[in-house]
Amino acid sequence: MGNAQTESERYQSGINALNTGNYSDAKKVFYLLRSQYPQKAEYWYLSGMSKIQMKDYSSALVDLNKAISINPEIQDAYLFRHLANKETRNFQFALADISKYLEYNPNDTSARWSRYQLALYMKEYEEAVMDGAWLIQRKLGGDSLLLSQVSILEEAGNYRNAIDLLSQVIKSDSDNALWYFKRAFLYFTAADHQKSLNDIERFLITDPKNIQGLKLRFDNHFYLRNLPTCEKYVLELIEIEPKNGTFHGDYGHVLLQKGDWDRAENAFEKAIKFKSDGLGYIYLGRGIARFNKGNKTSACSDWERSLILGEMVARNYLIKYCNR
Repeated sequence: MGNAQTESERYQSGINALNTGNYSDAKKVFYLLRSQYPQKAEYWYLSGMSKIQMKDYSSALVDLNKAISINPEIQDAYLFRHLANKETRNFQFALADISKYLEYNPNDTSARWSRYQLALYMKEYEEAVMDGAWLIQRKLGGDSLLLSQVSILEEAGNYRNAIDLLSQVIKSDSDNALWYFKRAFLYFTAADHQKSLNDIERFLITDPKNIQGLKLRFDNHFYLRNLPTCEKYVLELIEIEPKNGTFHGDYGHVLLQKGDWDRAENAFEKAIKFKSDGLGYIYLGRGIARFNKGNKTSACSDWERSLILGEMVARNYLIKYCNR
């Protein structure tokens, strides 16, 4: 690389160094070229790209910023600057750069994957959903991408679109019980209990002892007010896991619906003993059972605990029956 080299010869030697993985030599060449010709954006870009390969991201970012400021139309500069920004934890700038690159190259699969993963990390669900749909349409990513896409839609509260996506998947892969399982939970969240029940029954054919599936079956029957069926299924759950407080709490609420105050109170006490989920709801139920047994003082005490634990309905009982 003597001084006698012409600009084109020096440029070609830098390209050769890049192509053969000699990034240190490439970095030196393009440093000289950008120093000699500071208004040529390509030399800044190639200098930055060499530094990216050497994991010198902060310095690469300086060069790529300069390249884009001179010539905003260097498409690949946005791709490499997105990498530099991501590695230096400038995630918002990285997302903007990969999005700009995709404006030029919308069919670049690797760039789509990169934006999808970055958007997921940043919880930028609009971009993630868009890229996920693009990848799924091209049958990329397999089941893991489908599940990820469903989870994104669910976290964003877009249950109907998540259900629609799973319904499309089920049309082409109807033997995969996992999809029915996922759709059943989405239908339940969307308060479509009969459809949720249909899907979970389909899933339980293949996995009849799945606790989550059995619990969801009970929950759907409870919301549909199928009380005899509810009692049957919750007792089956208690038989499988006798120390599961949540199941005892569920049984207590079924017994409340039947007006069986004594057994309801007993079930709620087991729920408390075994540390049920949603203890505020458990104390609310035990208060109702105790009040109907004539034990107003204990009922009011339970409703106070229920309110402290976040069960806002308990306030109505305290006002109406306890003058509080």
